[in-house]
Amino acid sequence: MAIKRTKWDAVFSDYIRYRDKWTCQRCGKKYPEKSSGLHCSHFYGRRSWSTRIEPCNAMAICYSCHIYLGSNPYEHIELWESKFSRKEQNKIHKLHATIIRKKDVATQENYLKLKEDLNAIKDYGLVNKP
Repeated sequence: MAIKRTKWDAVFSDYIRYRDKWTCQRCGKKYPEKSSGLHCSHFYGRRSWSTRIEPCNAMAICYSCHIYLGSNPYEHIELWESKFSRKEQNKIHKLHATIIRKKDVATQENYLKLKEDLNAIKDYGLVNKP
């Protein structure tokens, strides 16, 4: 069963693609803005609301690399570890082990923050760190 894509997912997905400059973080292929060939790939899947909209839990990956990494989880781990600091990795592992409900994450305040972060990165290339 597919996980329903929410408005938070849509904004977060765009944020990750812009943050990664519309470039696959595995093969380096550059995509035009709004291309459907570049995915927002989560390290811990979208089922977990505790990490679902955390920037250091996701990166832009092209369709082909996404399929490849899904079949080669050790390489997915290596790629993720190469892109994020040990501090960011520890944050995500800790959050993933925490039970956080959708209603605590899918708030209007978080949605507006995501939109603000997306606009900052689109307009100025700025990444807001927590």
